[in-house]
Amino acid sequence: MKFSKTGHVLASAGAAIGVANLVIFPYRVHFFGAGAYVLAFVGFTLLMGIPLMILENALGKRSGKDAVDAFRGAGDGPGWAWIGWLGILTAIMVASFYLVLAGWTLDYTWQYLTDYATLKSTPAGPAFGAAISTTQRALLFTGIFTALAAFISASALRNGVERLSKFAMPLLGVLILFLIISLPLLQPAAVNYPNLFRFDWAALFIPTATGEIGVLHALGQAFFSLGLGAASMLTFATHLDRQENVLQNAPMIVHLDTVVALLGALLVVPLLGNIEGDIYNGPPLVFINLVEVFKSYGDAGQLVGLSFFVLLGVAIMTSAVSLIEPALRALEGQWGWSRRTAGLCLGLLVFVLAIPVVLSCSPTGPTWLTNFAGMGGNDPSMGYFNFLLEWFGSILLLVGTLLLCVYLLRRWHLSGLFAELEIGGHTVSASWRKRLTFAYKYIIPIGISLLLIAKLLVL
Repeated sequence: MKFSKTGHVLASAGAAIGVANLVIFPYRVHFFGAGAYVLAFVGFTLLMGIPLMILENALGKRSGKDAVDAFRGAGDGPGWAWIGWLGILTAIMVASFYLVLAGWTLDYTWQYLTDYATLKSTPAGPAFGAAISTTQRALLFTGIFTALAAFISASALRNGVERLSKFAMPLLGVLILFLIISLPLLQPAAVNYPNLFRFDWAALFIPTATGEIGVLHALGQAFFSLGLGAASMLTFATHLDRQENVLQNAPMIVHLDTVVALLGALLVVPLLGNIEGDIYNGPPLVFINLVEVFKSYGDAGQLVGLSFFVLLGVAIMTSAVSLIEPALRALEGQWGWSRRTAGLCLGLLVFVLAIPVVLSCSPTGPTWLTNFAGMGGNDPSMGYFNFLLEWFGSILLLVGTLLLCVYLLRRWHLSGLFAELEIGGHTVSASWRKRLTFAYKYIIPIGISLLLIAKLLVL
């Protein structure tokens, strides 16, 4: 079964849009130069994100099967297929911690619906600590979210993934616009727009005390925000008609993701400008900092908080389904499983893999998980979570993206890519050929190499 054109664009955009857009991007905008960081991110997205999205879409469309067979083109031999398996492994391992985060989001959505009085009266830090350390509750909500994602994935393509995307994307847009408009109207003192509309170029280029460099984060965001390197975009493209115009579709996907990232910054960054005390990175930014901000809205805080966590949950769901899809499609194509069987079994597998992630977040969890590979911090906690986030959610995504370029240049060749793009009577102009050639040969390999070196130096 094939996607409709709209279904493919929305499903791919939904796969890209997630926590990176609504949490990680706003945090980095706040700390690394605000408008300067935004401009750097947009520039890197245009330079690298669009060419890579074109490559993944063209490769998937050529295959029409799965992420493994995508690297088994005519004359390829068996030596390249492991790149597809690596992308599938990366996607599954990312899903194992991503769905734990989804469980926390569902937990908070439930609390805003049923017990806002307790949530409002409890300091956000201890409340979040209790939520992630109550293992049974965390597993329950993770299991519910995973079951829903597995059910959607197991359904026929147009009844599951495409229908979710056509419902979720407009809902996501409505919710984020509602919050952007309502937050300053309900509580003007809570938002600080100058915090976003400043251009601190020094913060973008000068290393922090921990050695972080803002411009490298902006470069990495251009890859991570689009979900490149984990076989999801490639796999969604296997559901495309061979005649589809990738040069038209791929930039649309990138632009939709970029717009949502910018809207996420417009929503969250002004809320961070008036916060006193620590502003946390990652999940605590949402579950501690923003929850405390929402409390300042008084009686309206319940609606504001509920809307935000529903928004976050919708974004996570579209990404979660995309992380399951590469393995599901491979089970269908390589071993002949039915979509329903593959989807439900993968849901169970991801939940089992999520159990040690949940345990690593609890103070009572085993030390080998709470301080896994020494990544649990000064007060060991979330070590295994942090390990998966760093290695599978960052480093292997970069490696997978770099391997795509290696495969293109060493095996498929640019002539093969351009020939694929022209199927259906489409034309690859001379300017497109020059831009893509320069990106694949120089810009992307250099950019990824810089990021990998920076990542490995700080581990």
